[in-house]
Amino acid sequence: MARGIDISIHFKYTKNIVNSVHGNSVITMTNDHSHTRAERLRQRSHARRDNERKELRQLILDAAGELFAQGGYEAFSLRQVAEQIGYSPGAIYRYYDDKDDLLFNVADEGFKRFSAMQAAAAQSGDNAGERLRAMAKAYIDFGLQYPNYYRLMFMERPDLLFKSREAQAMEWLNSLGAYQAIFTAAIQGGVLREGSPVAMSDAWWAMLHGIVALGISMNFLLDPERINTMMEAGLDMFFHGFGNSA
Repeated sequence: MARGIDISIHFKYTKNIVNSVHGNSVITMTNDHSHTRAERLRQRSHARRDNERKELRQLILDAAGELFAQGGYEAFSLRQVAEQIGYSPGAIYRYYDDKDDLLFNVADEGFKRFSAMQAAAAQSGDNAGERLRAMAKAYIDFGLQYPNYYRLMFMERPDLLFKSREAQAMEWLNSLGAYQAIFTAAIQGGVLREGSPVAMSDAWWAMLHGIVALGISMNFLLDPERINTMMEAGLDMFFHGFGNSA
């Protein structure tokens, strides 16, 4: 009899333990699920805010480039940018200290895009001559596709940016330094005659800049087909003048 009572007590005790463990498991699983769901919501909210900030920054940069091209440095202000995009001036100041800081970031964004297009073109072609032609087209495409960036980078008082951010400006110039390496390779490969890669790249830059500047300022007269013809003629003359005739 005593043995039966012991078994009953043991069964009840074991059952209570099992129920307790199962209950804790359910609670733990529920808590884990709620925690995971809350974490996903936080991550999505964070990603959405990041995207919104990126979109606003790009909106500010685009408006700043457009307004700078219209009125130049003296007429440019952060208040104008705020009015252009429909935000308060305080929203602009959350991202940029003053108009010089904003314009610097406009130029920096332009150089990033310019460098990416030049780097992609430099990887194309089977020889230095073909790569140079591809880089020339990429240069002109950038200038005509992003005229506001180009104006600030190379036409409308770039000295202000280069003087205020000299260290960063030297990095910008590295995007043009790739030409010297390509010209050195072209000379060594016999595509171009012996000469100074620096002088050749400077002449090359002057030619391309002139085409872009005309394309921007005379866009009412020069359509894309005429600009492309101008580029091809300029390249032919360049290679004729600097080409290796041996």
